[in-house]
Amino acid sequence: MMRKILLFVAFLSALALWAGCGNGKNENSILKPAEGSTITSAQILDALCAGQPVHIKGCTIQGFLDFTKVGGGSSYVAVAPSYVDADIVFANCVFEDSVSSFTGQGKEQRVYTVFNKNVVFQECEFKHGVNFTQADFRGRFDFDVSKVQGDAAFDGCRFRDGSSFAMANFNGEVTFVSTTFGGRTNFMKSFFRKPVVFQRCKTEDVVMFADSHFYGYTEFSHLVCYDDLDFSNSQFADRLVMARSVYLGNIKMANCVMKGNVECVGNTFAEPLVSSGAQLPDGGLDVSGNQLLQKSDVECFKIK
Repeated sequence: MMRKILLFVAFLSALALWAGCGNGKNENSILKPAEGSTITSAQILDALCAGQPVHIKGCTIQGFLDFTKVGGGSSYVAVAPSYVDADIVFANCVFEDSVSSFTGQGKEQRVYTVFNKNVVFQECEFKHGVNFTQADFRGRFDFDVSKVQGDAAFDGCRFRDGSSFAMANFNGEVTFVSTTFGGRTNFMKSFFRKPVVFQRCKTEDVVMFADSHFYGYTEFSHLVCYDDLDFSNSQFADRLVMARSVYLGNIKMANCVMKGNVECVGNTFAEPLVSSGAQLPDGGLDVSGNQLLQKSDVECFKIK
């Protein structure tokens, strides 16, 4: 009898120890360093591995921040997820090295990141680019007023609960290839200093580009858009290509300024294309092969 009691007490002690460690997780603790301090990427990854939310404001982050190191699947499969189960908030931070949520090239195992909670980069500066290729954002994603010095890749991303890039400033090339935008998407007043490509994307809700500036080559091709796409008051300084896409909502290009060649070819428009007040270049305009499913009020785009 005494032996059974001792075994039971030992079991309770082990259970308490296991619970106290959170089975490797400590969700009640938050990594929240003092504003103005410097923190390493290793400290951030350690916190996320322990299940701790990360709330960092006004700090400098040193070192390559690789979210695929947080928690991965089997090493025996060619493509594996890395799960991040805690909220991530960076506000007014400077990242001195690259930020990535994807690894693997050639024959190496490819690891992508699943963010199960909200991810926020508010007024942050990235000195060496970002790579969110194939990231699965199951919470909300915010990138407002952030600045990227290098290239930015969002290829294959899935934004399930809305995303915002309002007033973001991209100084390198930007790619959104095979990206799915669920929920409302906001690119209002954003700046694209070099080429930007939206290719084979799907938008499930309204996407706002109003008052944005495109300084380099800009491409929107092979898209499927289920709701409105608003470019009102935007400016395009270089070549604009809108090709072979299906637009089931309104396309608003009122008061846009287009200085480079414009190619709007092979598209299907289910709703009127609104381009009143748009300024097109004197030459270099191709609007061939488009299909309008109903009468359009377009004046500048003479689509047949």
